[in-house]
Amino acid sequence: MKKTSSVLIMLFILAPAALFAAVDNWHTANQFTVAWDAVTTLEDGTPVPANSTVSYKVYTKPDGAPSPITEVASVTVLEATITLSTEGKYIIGIKAIRSVDAVQVSESTISWSDDSAVVSSAETFGVLYYLPPGAVRGVKKK
Repeated sequence: MKKTSSVLIMLFILAPAALFAAVDNWHTANQFTVAWDAVTTLEDGTPVPANSTVSYKVYTKPDGAPSPITEVASVTVLEATITLSTEGKYIIGIKAIRSVDAVQVSESTISWSDDSAVVSSAETFGVLYYLPPGAVRGVKKK
């Protein structure tokens, strides 16, 4: 019984920190480029075999929400340009896709830009997009 209550107390102490993990940097843009390091090993740490290729899928999701996760790009290079069209706060995700002899055989989990374990320099980030105001009308000379 004591072991169970100790575990519950630790959960109550640690859960709020996990729920309120903050993004270090917010960037305001409707279009931006995200880049990452090449995946050169398999999950077990062994090198990607010579008959395999790695490509990538890029995703967005609303900040603070588990979904909807939206695929926004599928690329073979180490960067992608993303254009947002719906106002909001977004976290960026990237997944590695392994293909053997041009057939997809497996994929990694998604690495999200709000996870300090996977971002460069441990600085998490997200993107804000605000719709611009309407154009000015009624322009006149005074």
